Amino acid sequence: MIRDPRSLQIIILTFFTLLGQLYLKFQVTPLQIIVTLITCTVLELLLTYMKDGNIGFPKSAIITGLSIALLLRADTFIPFLIVSFVAIGSKHLLQYKGNHIFNPSNIGIVAIILLFPKTVATAPLQWGFYVALLFIIAIVGTYMVYKVKRFSTILSFLGGFTVAGSARVFFWDQSFRTIFNEFMWGGLLIFTFFMITDPKTSPKSTKGQISYGLVIAILGQIMIHVEVNGALFISLALICLGRFLWIWGKDRWNREYQTLDEPNNLTP
Repeated sequence: MIRDPRSLQIIILTFFTLLGQLYLKFQVTPLQIIVTLITCTVLELLLTYMKDGNIGFPKSAIITGLSIALLLRADTFIPFLIVSFVAIGSKHLLQYKGNHIFNPSNIGIVAIILLFPKTVATAPLQWGFYVALLFIIAIVGTYMVYKVKRFSTILSFLGGFTVAGSARVFFWDQSFRTIFNEFMWGGLLIFTFFMITDPKTSPKSTKGQISYGLVIAILGQIMIHVEVNGALFISLALICLGRFLWIWGKDRWNREYQTLDEPNNLTP
């Protein structure tokens, strides 16, 4: 039995990467995949050594690299290189209380989309409409969520995404086929089961997970409706930023309140 969820994630994401290369013919080259994995792992090892003086097996960096290779599409390897640097760099440099603020692969993809919106894409149609493949992703993803205790996050996200998508059909005259295609994107399930459930960047409490998943889904659907490139990825990044600001603001308020509440040491 695999105890570390990250080991299982590596196996699953490697399987999908090979499937995309050998069967689904993803428009991502072996060079792009290799550059992404090498950049993520080497940078992870370097920054970890500089920070802690230790070197361990870079499981998280491999997961980040595989996720980027599965979700990003570009003509050259340069965007993959940039995304890898942003992803691993943000993990080590943008932290609060020892936890990274953003999901590494997500913030890397958001950065490249904002920098080069016309030259990169997330190419949902390359996954095709393979029900069996989507079923496999859902099954293994459910097991992953069980291991990290984030069921409330995915249920609220998928529920909110469905309701918001239905609202677009009934109130804004979107075709049902358009909404259906969004759910048949394998990348959506990878985003759902492997990205928004990141234990370092998502709430632990059930109430927090429900709110987190709902807000990401609704904001994401709004952005999809107004045709924002990389809508779901940008939605997650914004919510992670908002969550950090909320926690930071609450901590600062508590510190100031405690300071004001302390008894005056001066004798009358």
